[in-house]
This record gives sequence, structure tokens and C-alpha cells, in this order.
Amino acid sequence: MEKPRREDAPLKVPNTEGNVWPKQVCLAFQPRADTPEGLRQCWYCQYADFHLDKPRVLDVGVCYWPKKITK
Repeated sequence: MEKPRREDAPLKVPNTEGNVWPKQVCLAFQPRADTPEGLRQCWYCQYADFHLDKPRVLDVGVCYWPKKITK
């Protein structure tokens, strides 16, 4: 059985100004408008910046909670 990666573990608090991995999530999660129903991951969070508006997206994002980055 594969051991879970630390990068996929849920966060107890927002990692403000720190790195977040796409599959992580914390209690401050707020979905963007394009988030599939019921999916809770930093990749889809309004506070996470993965440079989705740039030509090249990031593999590891940055949490900017409580400042919303995308809608």
C-alpha cells in the first residue's frame, strides 16, 4: 500500500504566505466559480495562487488567505 504524501495531507490552518500543494485543503477553503461540486482542494481555492492566469501554472502554489486571489 502506498504511503500518503505529506504534500497531500490536509492543513489544520491556512498556510498564509506559504506553499500549498494542489490536493491539500484547510478549513478556510472557499471554492472558485469553476470548482466541480463537492471538490475541496487548494487547487480550486480562491485564496491560493497557482498562476492560473499566467501562461505557465505552478506545481506548488502560495496561500494568500485571507486575501482572495481569484473568483
